Amino acid sequence: MPEFLAPYDGAILALGLFGILYLGQLIAADVIGILAKHTPGTPVTGGHDDLLFRASRAHANTSESVGALILIAAFAILRGAEPAHVNGAVWFVLACRVGHTAAYYLDLRIVRSIVFALGLVGLVALFLAGLRAG
Repeated sequence: MPEFLAPYDGAILALGLFGILYLGQLIAADVIGILAKHTPGTPVTGGHDDLLFRASRAHANTSESVGALILIAAFAILRGAEPAHVNGAVWFVLACRVGHTAAYYLDLRIVRSIVFALGLVGLVALFLAGLRAG
């Protein structure tokens, strides 16, 4: 690992685990779809009472946010933001995303909204750490 990245090892590990979460959501949605005899390539219909719908939405929601996390983390790291802030914020966002996934699968709508909002706060904190650097 390049020396300048070493202080951000925690954030880099969390980003890798975020990728594993993302892959796990995809596999879970596929397996749930197979068990539900869903035709691949067709839209998932239904609502929040359907596990396949919730699993698909959890994965789609992560798809919508993964780019922001990667870009903002890269911004903060390349600006030389305080490593403790970067590492903490990325781990916090990961924890919120795990909580969001669990809440989605378990159909805990209010909890899902709360951890989603907390994850956004974590992304903003990460961005602000990047702005303060330099």
